[in-house]
Amino acid sequence: MEEGHNKVAVVTGSSSGIGREISLMLARNGFTTYATMRNLAKTNELKTIADKEKLPLKIEHLDVTDDNSVGNAIKTIFDESNRIDILVNNAGYGLTGALEDLDVNEIKSQYETNVFGLVRTIQSVLPIMRKQKSGTIVNISSGLGRFGIAASSAYASSKFAVEGIS
Repeated sequence: MEEGHNKVAVVTGSSSGIGREISLMLARNGFTTYATMRNLAKTNELKTIADKEKLPLKIEHLDVTDDNSVGNAIKTIFDESNRIDILVNNAGYGLTGALEDLDVNEIKSQYETNVFGLVRTIQSVLPIMRKQKSGTIVNISSGLGRFGIAASSAYASSKFAVEGIS
């Protein structure tokens, strides 16, 4: 029996990078994996790999900055699978620049994705996990969330918030 047999994983920000690789790793280990992403136009490579390897991987639209998108995606996933065992909060991006040069709306957007997006997905999944009496939530952060550097204050502070929430 494979490690993830009958278990369901949800990964945000799966269109590329760490999220894509985590989705593939979980699916390759037997987890029914929902690779979620904001932009479904970026699904081709992931779909090709999943089809070629016959992986238990499904792609679902989920924009962490939108309450309805998060709620609808989690409902769809739960309705299909009857459970969610793992949530990997990976969606995020880096905003760089000197703090005095960044527009406050850029900083708000950084927090909307990196912090409040994470909160939205946790709040949507946690009641399911509590009812199951099991589940794991993994929040992807950064070393910059502990040790900020110049020209990354917006990103570092958003990841510092992720550290605090976690």
